[in-house]
Amino acid sequence: MRVIIVSPSLDPTKNVSGLSSVTRFIIENNPHQDYVHFELGRKDCEKGGFYRVNSIRRKFKDWKSLLKTYPDAIVHYNFPLDKLGIARDTPFMRAVLKNGNKLVVHIHGGVYLTSESIPFPFRQMLNYVFSWNVPFITLSETETEILRNRFHAKHVVSLPNCIDLKDAQTFQRKYKDASTPLTLGYLGRITKTKGMDYLLQACCLLKELHIPFSLKIAGAEEVEGQYLPQFSRTFGNQFVYSGKVSGDDKKSFLQSLDVLVMPTFFEGLPMSLLECMSYGVVPVVTPVGSIPTVVTEGQNGILIKVKDTQSIVDAITYLHTHRDRLELMSKLSRNYIYEHFDSDSYIDKLNNIYRTCSCHSNSKR
Repeated sequence: MRVIIVSPSLDPTKNVSGLSSVTRFIIENNPHQDYVHFELGRKDCEKGGFYRVNSIRRKFKDWKSLLKTYPDAIVHYNFPLDKLGIARDTPFMRAVLKNGNKLVVHIHGGVYLTSESIPFPFRQMLNYVFSWNVPFITLSETETEILRNRFHAKHVVSLPNCIDLKDAQTFQRKYKDASTPLTLGYLGRITKTKGMDYLLQACCLLKELHIPFSLKIAGAEEVEGQYLPQFSRTFGNQFVYSGKVSGDDKKSFLQSLDVLVMPTFFEGLPMSLLECMSYGVVPVVTPVGSIPTVVTEGQNGILIKVKDTQSIVDAITYLHTHRDRLELMSKLSRNYIYEHFDSDSYIDKLNNIYRTCSCHSNSKR
């Protein structure tokens, strides 16, 4: 079966994106389908906003041409519920229906998944999209209920993100005693909505309190120079920027961390969270999106408040002081991933969604 799958660049050196990571995982682990990747979304080095208008227009022409080339293909459309995703992707998905292709819409978090207020034009577009008689994939049962209750979507199935565990399974973690500073880490897009201001403030407070730590960040800045120079100036040799990591570099980065600090404002189910947990890195994360379906407070991680510096400080201080709890959380974190995230099961469920896709008529209910 031919499947056209839509995402930003799959090259991790050009694009730091959880959505791209999900797409790479699907293509690499699903030999049963003939995937055609359609690249849509800016690379890290490209400007956003107004500068993208002409590029999107060109992409739309290419999109219609691709659909005509493969009229029998299923389209697997990755759809984040944010302003850009809604405004750009709604016409692209509508073109799929007009061309007669079968469509599967894969929801990837976004501020408007859970936001109390959605501006009128974006709410109208979301109501329009979720009125379609197509399968919608969510990252958890929690998100499934949101789509059913908030947008009255009918055909919704939960499929939590999955990761390849081959490298993580060979890693044997050595735990530090209380005399050794913890290595804190962050992996992903470096931007305001990921809580970078709060991470910076929390690390400043930890330094004032003489709580020893080192901080490693990997990823790409959404706005060049917005955060990395501040971290470097403030923490000196306590801070390491590892760049955009992939392959062996990513494996080494994950192995070096003790704690993942992710104070994000909104989220789906971050691949970086699952990857870190698979290596026994203890997550200190906000309970947004589908994160609470994976991280249980005080058991395999610590849940912190959104936009709250002190809760980050409290969590790190606790883990620094209670190394026995850190070790236990690390083991439980890793075990949870191995018990609940099996790639074969994920691919089987996805292929079943593709098979049942033909049961839907690509029209409004």
